[in-house]
Amino acid sequence: MRFFLTVIPVALLAVACQTTGTGQGAGSGTTALVVNQPIKGDAAHGTYPSDSELAAMREAFFNRAPENEEVFRVFVTSDGFVRKQIAFNENISVKEDLAGDQAIAEEFRKFDMVNSLQEGQIRVELYPTTGKPYRVRQSKPSIMKETDKIMSDDITRWQLQFAKTEIVPKDFRVSYQVVLRKKITREQALKILSEQNKKKK
Repeated sequence: MRFFLTVIPVALLAVACQTTGTGQGAGSGTTALVVNQPIKGDAAHGTYPSDSELAAMREAFFNRAPENEEVFRVFVTSDGFVRKQIAFNENISVKEDLAGDQAIAEEFRKFDMVNSLQEGQIRVELYPTTGKPYRVRQSKPSIMKETDKIMSDDITRWQLQFAKTEIVPKDFRVSYQVVLRKKITREQALKILSEQNKKKK
């Protein structure tokens, strides 16, 4: 895990993601981020979604028609983590963990060097007797393996609760969107990375 945190992000320090739209950062204007658009080297600062645009993106994601076996959706930025349950509401739930949610959101601060909308899906299989995950794997990867690893690892943090003694569902999917916004410089990213590594020691 330490190798992942110290080495992988460095590869992203010089890239930026192309976006469409107008406006300056969180100010006025409309910024359209395309899901899983390749991240390309680009010296231009570009624009990033405002808070109101983020809210619209989150609602559009949460309000999509459910996919087969999909039970949870997660929308994450470096400022926050929001989870919505879309199926099996009478059978399964996740215990609230606001501190853990915020910690996962902050994991993405070091990647806020690009403007990018990433989407993926994780398949979760549970032990039929305990309800704990025994297999968590990507079923639809996003464009960035760092994002996929953080989101997959996060599933093991969730404390699943079941309304009945029977474990239902035993196999389900979690969809997620992660929005990165180009708000920091290369130097700031390195500082964040250094601080996170110190905490891990």
